[in-house]
Amino acid sequence: MNSPLRVPPTATALSPNRRLAEFIVTASPPAEVRMRAVSAILDTLCVMIAGSGEPAVRSVERTLEESSGRHAVSGLWNGRRLRPEDAALLFGTASHVLDYDDVSMLTVCHPSAPVLSALLSVAGETPGAALVDAFAIGTEVLNRVGEAMGFRHYALGFHATATLGAIGAAAACARLLALDAMQTRHALAIAASLAGGLRKNFGSMVKSLHVGFAATNGVRAARLAAAGIVGAEEPFDGEGFFHAMSGGETDRLPAGAAFGQPYALVTPGFEQKRYPCCYMLHKMIEATLAWRRESGCVLDDVARIRVILPVGGSKPLIHPCPRSGLNALFSAPYAVLAALEDGRIDLASFTDSAVLRPKIQARLPDVEVIEAGERLEHGADIGKAPVTVSFRLQTGTSQDRAVRISPGSSEDPLTSEQALAKWLDCLRRGLPQIEDAASAHLFTRGQMLLDMPDVQDWLGSFKDAGGRP
Repeated sequence: MNSPLRVPPTATALSPNRRLAEFIVTASPPAEVRMRAVSAILDTLCVMIAGSGEPAVRSVERTLEESSGRHAVSGLWNGRRLRPEDAALLFGTASHVLDYDDVSMLTVCHPSAPVLSALLSVAGETPGAALVDAFAIGTEVLNRVGEAMGFRHYALGFHATATLGAIGAAAACARLLALDAMQTRHALAIAASLAGGLRKNFGSMVKSLHVGFAATNGVRAARLAAAGIVGAEEPFDGEGFFHAMSGGETDRLPAGAAFGQPYALVTPGFEQKRYPCCYMLHKMIEATLAWRRESGCVLDDVARIRVILPVGGSKPLIHPCPRSGLNALFSAPYAVLAALEDGRIDLASFTDSAVLRPKIQARLPDVEVIEAGERLEHGADIGKAPVTVSFRLQTGTSQDRAVRISPGSSEDPLTSEQALAKWLDCLRRGLPQIEDAASAHLFTRGQMLLDMPDVQDWLGSFKDAGGRP
């Protein structure tokens, strides 16, 4: 795992909350970070739009009251005007409901979705560069706070995207809303008390709500701090956030922890998903599809399958016998069986009807998932560990296929063609009336985000291009 660089002694003398606030208020992300941020924003936005018509998002929409106030936010895919906190809940839920949003194995979480969802709900007439900088800073705070706690936080049962997402979203909103250092400290203190979310809800609608909650809590924390709400001077150290969220394993930032040196967006980078499901399934999917191509074998040729994961790698895979598309997002047996049967894994793989196919359901007991090797202490180490899929054929012979490099990581990133293809596929799902040419034009405009004087002109184009009623 990349070790944070040392910071000057004068900086380390500050409390964690003051150090975080100072970074949020004064940071100036360099050009490479801004470019990575634009890529992450586009990837997250298309996934958000793809999820906009899902049942969980529709249910959330039905609970929200329209607002005519001056702080109301216009929807990306409809004409409703919502309070910023409500818009953040809606955007966050939509961005995560398909589990297609990016991942940071540094903290075993989805960094972009809660931060971008919060920012879009408070953006107003915002220059693109300001939105990009706030995004880069918010995701950096999210990752460095999570890095300080290590894998222990996730292993305890917390959904790190929900907990860290509230902190990162508050940081991003504080920057975009131009809070001063004192207000920013209070926003972080408020967010620290709002953070929550359990892995036990994986495979249900509540998992995507976690991102909505995180985004909402970040917006709420920043707006309350701007209105004068005062939090604890130091909510992180001692018996604060770190101690509580790590089960007492740590109670402070590492003395040499640095923010933005380098940015996590660049090193180790965020991992943009090639497949719309839990990231711990991606290596086994990649291995299965590669073996199918190389061997020419299909599901009927295979008697038994064994998936060997690193220790801790099966933590999120809590549905060995899925009965819905949401369950299957966290099912290793389903992932390898569907890949073998269909020769692909895409959005259509995770419909209820695809999961409930009798042939697939009958073969679920034929897949064994085990963990092997040394216990790994950091999410980044789990992300780098190999995953092996062993296929026992009907003939009695066995063949193995291992994958070490994570699909979508900096070592195997999405190509520009794959990024555009993902964008087009997601917009077809979320905006069924839009034509591919119009969709591609929106993508091209989005790549110029840093040069936009006002992001609302671009964002409004999605509704105009064929949004849902």
